Amino acid sequence: MNRQYGRTHFGLMVVSLMLLVPAGCVTRTTAVPVASAPVQPPPAVKVPFEPPPPLGPIIAPGEVRELVPGGVIDWSGRTVRARGAGVLDPGNSNRDLARQMAERAATVVAQRNLFEIVKGVRVDSDSRLQDLMAERDSVYRRVEAVVKGARQHGPARYDSTAGIVEVEMECDLYGEGGLEGTVAPLPAVAPQSEGNAEGSLSPAAREFLSHYSALVLDGAGAGLKPALFPKLYDDGVLLLDPLELAGADASGARTVQYVGRLDLILGRPALGQTMTLRVREAGGRLGSDAVLGRADASPLREVRDALEFLLGRGRIIVKTTF
Repeated sequence: MNRQYGRTHFGLMVVSLMLLVPAGCVTRTTAVPVASAPVQPPPAVKVPFEPPPPLGPIIAPGEVRELVPGGVIDWSGRTVRARGAGVLDPGNSNRDLARQMAERAATVVAQRNLFEIVKGVRVDSDSRLQDLMAERDSVYRRVEAVVKGARQHGPARYDSTAGIVEVEMECDLYGEGGLEGTVAPLPAVAPQSEGNAEGSLSPAAREFLSHYSALVLDGAGAGLKPALFPKLYDDGVLLLDPLELAGADASGARTVQYVGRLDLILGRPALGQTMTLRVREAGGRLGSDAVLGRADASPLREVRDALEFLLGRGRIIVKTTF
């Protein structure tokens, strides 16, 4: 009897407590804040270094041509040309044969004139080809071979009234078979690949080349003269000597490009972003060294390998005029 009473009494107490809870009342659980781990930013994507591609010869008006007796040294066109004339034999009744003989004589004269012209080509600020030919027989023989291998520029011109045939012969300043190789013989082994060349660049050079894809030197106001291997100076400190690098590249590409007008080439998509500097003075005995002021040259002092890289890709452009 007492057990039954106890169970009944406990049940009544539970019911009584439930009736005391107001209708619609909902119990809530308070969440304790938990410190979350800091959000890590996504890893930075490394942009691969993309060096500027090789730049072919710049074709633009305002050529840099050095007129000389009997021909021209075309620095912008990278050739040397010479004229020669032959006279028809008036006593030869076979006019076709007479013309052929006159053309052959004109070719010989043009080659002779070409030989004299190339001797005056400036190698650098200290010497012309004739100076090196006098010092070394090997250079003399190579120059002779280049002239003998010269090609005819355009068709022969025949003046029937004067009875004269004129021929123009030309040879290259640079590249295989050009005058460059007479001074700096091209190596027998293949050069390093472009990939190896890019991998050897210093971090400073890579940074420089990520901003600039060409170096333009305005030397017209300084009276800068073209040469096969013009040096670049920082107020007396040598920054670049193309002659030292010429034998390292079998493509013959380690050359500057001469132009007469910058307004016609700057802004070309193939040229990209350029650094343009004014040449303070033309140095050297022959006036072909580009000397920069100390302030202008300051960005180049720590990136000489970048200058060599641009030179090898035809991306050093020099403005000069005659």
